[in-house]
Amino acid sequence: MAIALVLGIGGVGSVIGKKLHEWDCFEKIHLADLDPTFAEQLHKATKNSRYQVHSVNAMETAKLTEFIKTNKVDVTLNACPCLANHSILQACADGGSHYIDMAADIYSPPGKQRPTKNSFEAEIEKFDHQFRDKNLTGVLCMGMDPGAVNVFARWAMDRLDTAQSIRVLDADNAEVKGYRFAVLFNPETLFEELGAVPYYVKNGRVTSGRPLETEVEWIRFPDPIGLMKGYAVAHEEGVSLGTYPPFVAKGVNHSVFKYTLSDKVYHLAKSVSILDLDKWKKVKVDGVEVSPIRVACASLPKPAQIGPTVVEGYSCVGAEVRGTKDRKRVEYFVYAMDNHREAYEVHGYSLTEVQTGIPPALTAKFLVTNKIQERGVMMPEALEPDLFMENFSREGLKIFVEKREVERL
Repeated sequence: MAIALVLGIGGVGSVIGKKLHEWDCFEKIHLADLDPTFAEQLHKATKNSRYQVHSVNAMETAKLTEFIKTNKVDVTLNACPCLANHSILQACADGGSHYIDMAADIYSPPGKQRPTKNSFEAEIEKFDHQFRDKNLTGVLCMGMDPGAVNVFARWAMDRLDTAQSIRVLDADNAEVKGYRFAVLFNPETLFEELGAVPYYVKNGRVTSGRPLETEVEWIRFPDPIGLMKGYAVAHEEGVSLGTYPPFVAKGVNHSVFKYTLSDKVYHLAKSVSILDLDKWKKVKVDGVEVSPIRVACASLPKPAQIGPTVVEGYSCVGAEVRGTKDRKRVEYFVYAMDNHREAYEVHGYSLTEVQTGIPPALTAKFLVTNKIQERGVMMPEALEPDLFMENFSREGLKIFVEKREVERL
């Protein structure tokens, strides 16, 4: 029996906590946040609850380390904004807990200048040896995208002899009724990503482009989503999949993450970026220091507050891998697809939150049951994919595989 700690109990953190509670391998689940309101709600709504609720500041590394040690935490799941990653990673390394998060900072870590590195690389460089020395595992960016899509790409790559490109494609035609604007995941993350320089791999080199002006194209997704306009956006897997040595050895020289946007979201994101409202660095306003991005999103509804009756539409998130098998050209598109309203009815949370929360929860289960043997700090493509692919759908993440072969007649 294991003990888990979930840090950051918003929509995704609540999904993670609820999922962990379904499995008997966890005897106790600590739910922690600066504001424990949603954690208390989950605790009170759960029959025979094994939750314990705490108010914790994830940026106070020493106190978090002591919490992990005192409560004998086996695995820590970080659902906080990614600025807390280094603090929580250090606390896990010092406290003796496995670690899982859902995203990395797309900028340089606070206090360090690493202009040639994405932050997941900096986290691996700083913490890998610490985790290995203590026989611990840290899995970075294990949400939906990045996360499950990295596993999809690895699964497809394992079935090819050679490969040329990996594209992660994210489409959503959801409409949220009753709000002038609403986002189904953290709006701060959305605007930060859309306003950031998109990094991707082209011709075997990490390349940068202009926000919302790079590799723009119309992409056809499975029905009922259909044709949508996609943009290269700053995402960890856009770089990691194209630089992962085993993939490069098979011939991959192009990787990119593409996100589809409506015209409304495109123009709103452009405006937020022009006004520098997509930044975390604090500015002084009337004698008070505030983060512009926090102010820009302060009045938006929290994803956990958006109910099932106001969201319509579908989400499709997947990895497209092109290569060869037995000298035939082969293309895999491995994707998760579901309906927003149905996800609410089944899980009680938005589809975006469910898709993001299931992969880290499942990873935690595999870690505490010793089904994941890898040690150190790594991206999801370093994990054996079959175990995940066999369990995603049965745990609520519906997976589909399209395979196309080209043969000369």
